[in-house]
Amino acid sequence: MKWAFRRLDDVCSVIMGQAPPGDAYNNDSIGWPLIAGAGDFVNGRPAPKKHTREATKTSAAGDIILGIRASIGEKVLSDGEYCLGRGVAGLRPSTDLDGRFLWHWLTVVAPNLAAKGRGATFKQVNRNDIGELSIPLPSLKDQRRIVKVLDRADEMRVKRREALADLDELTRSIFLDMFGSATHNPFAWPIAHIGALADVQGGLQLSASRSKHPIEVQYLRVANVHRGRLHLAEIKTLKASPAEISRTSLKDQDLLIVEGHGNSEEIGRAALWDDSVTPCVHQNHLIRARFDPARIVPIFACHYVNSPGGRRHLLRAAKTTSGLNTISVSDVRSTPLATPPLDLQHAFAHRVAKVEDLKAAHQRSLTELDALFASLQDRAFRGLL
Repeated sequence: MKWAFRRLDDVCSVIMGQAPPGDAYNNDSIGWPLIAGAGDFVNGRPAPKKHTREATKTSAAGDIILGIRASIGEKVLSDGEYCLGRGVAGLRPSTDLDGRFLWHWLTVVAPNLAAKGRGATFKQVNRNDIGELSIPLPSLKDQRRIVKVLDRADEMRVKRREALADLDELTRSIFLDMFGSATHNPFAWPIAHIGALADVQGGLQLSASRSKHPIEVQYLRVANVHRGRLHLAEIKTLKASPAEISRTSLKDQDLLIVEGHGNSEEIGRAALWDDSVTPCVHQNHLIRARFDPARIVPIFACHYVNSPGGRRHLLRAAKTTSGLNTISVSDVRSTPLATPPLDLQHAFAHRVAKVEDLKAAHQRSLTELDALFASLQDRAFRGLL
């Protein structure tokens, strides 16, 4: 099936965001909620952190808000009127273009748009970069037929993700049931500092001088360590000396704690290393804690540190310099940690392992659904669906 192709700005209004005047910002709920960039997208929804009393460019309900700076190509559906900052653009389809068809097509072309990004500090695309994208334009009837197929497949992925989120919530409920809130310590567990329970080690700093070192080794960075889980799709390498590798090589069940992040809420997030890559070291923006197994079960420590009460010390200790929030090795060592009986910690680990088995099965299914969805998208926009 051959379709006509049109420039995107022929069938869609492109509303480029613009920063409001500096004195128009406020922190209360008066004025327009401001979407400054893709950082204000949370779980697929607009999540503005600020408001402004003046708005030069705004979205309407049904527009697609597109990230055009740093995280180019990320998008959310506007559910109301938002002030559009300079890190986003609003896309408003014409009567010839179905909004959901545009949404799915943008997912496919996002890498092409991101490749157009220019800039030394932050990559950014402009109005012409967006407008010149070539979009296939079948009849509205065909657009809606394609949308129906893709939405149905996407709904299956959403349900699988919801199941995974429910299992995460189950683990948190098990923790609270067995140990209580780390904020209040209702069972009056003895408290010790992490430094008394674990060997705490900083990581390797990246610099041009590393090229002189003899050994290339894989290393973990902040992008690899999320709250309670690892993301290992991309592991980079650095050059290091034998002594550095010996000092910072990771072992199974090491707890990795985020030392530096632009978002203060992400400071101190932690995950356990699974020994899936050896040897592997860690960058200085991650701090490693290796617990004494005779006193602390690492999976218990991981859930404790990631809990609201367990994070308090690190959030309070964080310092901000040039937009980067950081904690130190000494901050981690001085972090308080409850020490319930070891057999209770092992019982928790056993229950968590069963939940993780269920999560792994759901994740395998989700991976298959993602591959199916990608295939359907590819076929849809080549006129083969």
